[in-house]
Amino acid sequence: MLHYNLGITEIPTYLDGKFTLYQIIQSDNGYPYEKLKKVNDNDYFFNQLSLSDTIMFENEKRDKKIVLKIRIAQERSINSQNVLEIDGNFYKVFNIYHFKNKDGYFESDITLQKYNNPEVVNHE
Repeated sequence: MLHYNLGITEIPTYLDGKFTLYQIIQSDNGYPYEKLKKVNDNDYFFNQLSLSDTIMFENEKRDKKIVLKIRIAQERSINSQNVLEIDGNFYKVFNIYHFKNKDGYFESDITLQKYNNPEVVNHE
């Protein structure tokens, strides 16, 4: 069984930007307080995707402010408890979809919403 398209003319490139990945850590105090801890020192590169009017309309009805959608080489460790820093702005992962593209490359689409007032902790 073939997993790759034999007529591949190019491999995916991710040239629109890069992000740093953070994990949301919640305090154990009486009132849960979120802090961000950098997952590693690696940068992840992405392509920016367009947001359709349908996606924006449906999420506005549910009071979700989706602001960005990106595509990366597949990374299954990213989930809704992660925050991405892109150009000094922070975005929480709203949804991530893993798939194999038509040429057989594994990729992930990440839908992001704005994450305000992050508190970043240093590596421990």
